[in-house]
Amino acid sequence: MDMKKNWLKYAGMIIITAILTILVGINSFRIVAPTGVLIAPLAGLIPVAVTIAIGTVSGIITAVGACFILLLLGDADWLMLANFVLITAMVGWIIGWRLPLRQKVSHQQLIWLALGAAIAEAVLNLIFVGLVGWQTGGNWLAFIRLDLVATILTALMYAVLTAPLAMVFRWLARQILPDDNHPDKPQGSVEINLSEHSKKNKEKGGK
Repeated sequence: MDMKKNWLKYAGMIIITAILTILVGINSFRIVAPTGVLIAPLAGLIPVAVTIAIGTVSGIITAVGACFILLLLGDADWLMLANFVLITAMVGWIIGWRLPLRQKVSHQQLIWLALGAAIAEAVLNLIFVGLVGWQTGGNWLAFIRLDLVATILTALMYAVLTAPLAMVFRWLARQILPDDNHPDKPQGSVEINLSEHSKKNKEKGGK
């Protein structure tokens, strides 16, 4: 019964973060290009923050679910979905797929993660914009120049907002979701370091 409640709480958090992602996606920067409108992938910072806070599986579910809704609303395309999934997976790989809720994460670590995500997002976005320009038969370099300001602004938002959002999400997760029953918790053996325990026993025996 407790496990079912934890899954419901987990699902609730994913739904809330997906709604936030949709709202940000609807209100993201837009650049008018010769072949259409380029939408800045600003909303991807929510799944990235979720990945740091709860885990990579949670982040990817948030990214894919929200992006499908944005696709239906006409506020995203398949390249943006690929952008969201790739940046989320990159950050997940950096953190080892999941940071346990009981593990303390320093502000400096979060800042470095945010900066890494911002740089990766800027590079990914420029690559995808160049692909759009190449696919449409236009000058891909002109597309990159056209989107450069929006890319820089998006990267800055990643750098500034990812860390505080991750802190808020981790705090919320600790309040409502016990770490032992976390859906993203990896299965398998657990390594326990007994060296400190043995050292204490020797000290007691010597006394």
